[in-house]
Amino acid sequence: MLAQHSTLTKFGMTHPLTRSPQQAGLELLEVDYPEKIKEIGRFRIKGWKMEKGVDPAFFSKDTWIDSLDQRANHWVITKNQQIVAASRLSFHDSLHDVPYADFMKDEHKRLVENRRIASINRLVVAPDYRGIGLSGLLDQVRIDRAVAQKAEVIIAFPQLVRLEPLKKKGFILIDQLENIPEMPERPFFLMIKNL
Repeated sequence: MLAQHSTLTKFGMTHPLTRSPQQAGLELLEVDYPEKIKEIGRFRIKGWKMEKGVDPAFFSKDTWIDSLDQRANHWVITKNQQIVAASRLSFHDSLHDVPYADFMKDEHKRLVENRRIASINRLVVAPDYRGIGLSGLLDQVRIDRAVAQKAEVIIAFPQLVRLEPLKKKGFILIDQLENIPEMPERPFFLMIKNL
């Protein structure tokens, strides 16, 4: 059974997972910066560096940490105290500091102007733990927090494989965007969920 950190249970959240032997001993934790941030940054690199279509130079770094990490909300799922999944949620009063907002077209920007924005990003699940519901769990935790914090819209910039799961969570596909430098050969999309 997946254990939940007390800050999550106070919102009355429940997150069912697919039954799997891999779920035994999994624990969902919300972590504050800088707790575990270096471990999370290393996990992001490790989780992506062997994927097709990524920039090998970017993913040869030791960690993937940026300035937004300092004020973002972070969740990890651990097994035996090792991270097997991680994600981030951040809040924005404008598009100025939304990751990848520069890739949005003007008509996309108008959809979220003058609204309290949340963005979900940096979702990574270790290959051995994919397909058992961890990304959906982390999506729901972030959506629930965005609602609790009175965000008006959530922006996501998912990869192709994440389109259908996010549609099931109420996100609308807006457009395919220019591929990002970190992943130059992987399709990159914009999705929005109005809250």
